[in-house]
Amino acid sequence: MTRGGRSGTKVLLVAAVAATLFGWSSAWTMEECGPIIIDLLMGEPIPFDMMLDDLATVRIVYLGEFHTIARHHELQVELLRQLAEKGIKTAVGMEMFSEPQQPVLERWLQEGGSISDLVKELGKEHWTNLRDYEALLQLARDLRVPVVALNAPDTLVRTFPRGGRQALSEAERRQIPEDLDRIDPAYDRLLRLRLRVHRAFESKSLDRIVMAQALRDATMARNIVRFLNSEPGKDRVMVVIAGGGHVNYGFGIPERVKHTSPFSYRIVLPTESGQLVLSEAEKRESVPVHITHEDLRFIRVPIADYLHVTPLTEQQQEEGEPAAAPDLEARRSR
Repeated sequence: MTRGGRSGTKVLLVAAVAATLFGWSSAWTMEECGPIIIDLLMGEPIPFDMMLDDLATVRIVYLGEFHTIARHHELQVELLRQLAEKGIKTAVGMEMFSEPQQPVLERWLQEGGSISDLVKELGKEHWTNLRDYEALLQLARDLRVPVVALNAPDTLVRTFPRGGRQALSEAERRQIPEDLDRIDPAYDRLLRLRLRVHRAFESKSLDRIVMAQALRDATMARNIVRFLNSEPGKDRVMVVIAGGGHVNYGFGIPERVKHTSPFSYRIVLPTESGQLVLSEAEKRESVPVHITHEDLRFIRVPIADYLHVTPLTEQQQEEGEPAAAPDLEARRSR
């Protein structure tokens, strides 16, 4: 079974809020004005270069995404390119590869070849829409930027939440992060709120799904820390590419890294802005879920440091908020 799909659910129409705050008219389009950056601590739109100057001062840039929105992948490439142009030594950490795939990834980076070659060598466990990351991976290869496989193996994520440590081999038990059971109560609450979108999870306990998410978070955090403390990573800024659900509000990966290492970081999130399209299969697997502003007021921190915002599409303004996108990783981990 292949991996991938969409991570996180639609919870806020951020672009609509921004349009109200900054007086954008319904006729304002991305083609006319382009995306803008909002500094969520300053509460103001800022130039891209100003955000870039700030990102260049930290060790980790968490760049969240909806996995299949093209604009998000374009932002990843632009951010990596511009950091390189500023002379910043970077690395890229990717949720899309698991720890055992690191040798295959490094061989591809060194030897070249197409993204189809990489998919073929990875086999059935490859990330479903890996071709969407082709421009990013090719840029990293051209710039000789290390790419680090961050994620836990699928087999471990499927087995551990169901059977616990006793269901694992000795080698598999050694892969479980020591701090796995440390889950922020607010993060736990947020995950359960969002996971209601899954038709398969109705009236079922979400404990195993939350544990699967925690296993991915903790594994990715451990691999980030290991690399940044290593000789190849000690002078680099790591750009972490992961689904927004793993990084927003500072939960998930950032929180776990912070518990073990004092690396400075920023979180950058591009908005969905009506650009997420669900497949027919995903529509069948989801149920309508409306998460309100009031539902999220228990979270007393901003969702990110910076938002990359585009206006809502005309179609979304006419149709209103669609159903949230199911997180296929969570579905496959149950």
